[in-house]
Amino acid sequence: MDAFKERLLEHCKATLRRKIELISFSMDEIKGSMENETKSSAGDKHETARARMQSEHEKLSWQLDELKGQYDQLFKIDPERSKEVVSSQSLVYTNRGIFFILIPLGKIEIEEKLVYVISPASPLGKLLVGLKAGKSAVLNTIEYEVLAIL
Repeated sequence: MDAFKERLLEHCKATLRRKIELISFSMDEIKGSMENETKSSAGDKHETARARMQSEHEKLSWQLDELKGQYDQLFKIDPERSKEVVSSQSLVYTNRGIFFILIPLGKIEIEEKLVYVISPASPLGKLLVGLKAGKSAVLNTIEYEVLAIL
């Protein structure tokens, strides 16, 4: 695997670990607040606050599951994957920037380079998957030419 791609992958793992830790911490905080609310309140106000906290806890739980699934994907990179055609796991250099087609993580700055970590199911991901170096496609009137695939 390309050295830059390896460092980028490690950066993605660290970013997801931080997000997972943050959500886990938030869930623990909400759980503690719910327990304190049970001990100190009664009535309609109590039930409304508790329901709101429960809803937020469920939303965070869903986000945590999503992030854990994405984190697991980062360990399934196949270094022997073909570099002839853009696919999931490809690091793609285009005339419009660098795209790592893997998970929906967004914009990352690493080694003074801007890399967009996108899902293969995203509109741009779908557009790039299947292209070879030298080929291009258009999304929202913007042309993306594949310069290199790693």
